[in-house]
Amino acid sequence: MNNLNKFFESICKDRAKITGSPDGKIFEENFKSYLKRSGFNEMSLTIIDDGLKRFLKEIKPKILSKNDTQILKNSIYLNNTNRKDYANFFIWQPYGSQNFPDFLVFCQNYIFAIETKFSSKTSNKPMWNSNIPKENSIYVFASYQQRDLTFFLGHDVIEKKEREELLILWQKTDEEYNKWTKSFRDKINAGKFSNEYGFTTYIRKAYEQKNTHNKNAILNFFKNKNRKKLEDNVFEFINKHK
Repeated sequence: MNNLNKFFESICKDRAKITGSPDGKIFEENFKSYLKRSGFNEMSLTIIDDGLKRFLKEIKPKILSKNDTQILKNSIYLNNTNRKDYANFFIWQPYGSQNFPDFLVFCQNYIFAIETKFSSKTSNKPMWNSNIPKENSIYVFASYQQRDLTFFLGHDVIEKKEREELLILWQKTDEEYNKWTKSFRDKINAGKFSNEYGFTTYIRKAYEQKNTHNKNAILNFFKNKNRKKLEDNVFEFINKHK
């Protein structure tokens, strides 16, 4: 059994224990502890070597891409003769606290992006904010009130064509917003507006799950009839990318 499978098996056994605090920070620390017990070392951004820093910068566009379909190979390990330091470790918040993912897990051959979602209240579904579920990424949703957690792959909860359609809206919105911004600025420069108090506007991109378009939409991840299949698919995905 590889280390990442071992990790997911361990959190399956201890779902109530790992979600036993209403504090999301404690949940993340618990999450780290289980990764360490499963054979992964934590690498801090403040102490990693220059080679790993360059590699993180190199893969950043692919990791952050809204619609990228790749799972990345751990080429810094595979292509390095002194490679023992470049596998079986994780980096927490590799691109900052506001950016995806929460964890980059480096196995020998592949790099897994894992995003954690935690609710201290009664929510049965994650809060997505501006990050739509990404293909080939693993999501862990935990609830303190439920004393439960579940996990799934991004492409198992939103199909590729549907994701693309949702992304198109924001692409079009960005184009229109840029046009508006230029027009507004030109009118200020031409003296049509004083803008003395600096009023402007911004667009807040956000995704949510509702039954607006599908009255039978699955909105409860804990009572989801497909829950076991979604979790089994994560194990299959990990085994496929050993």
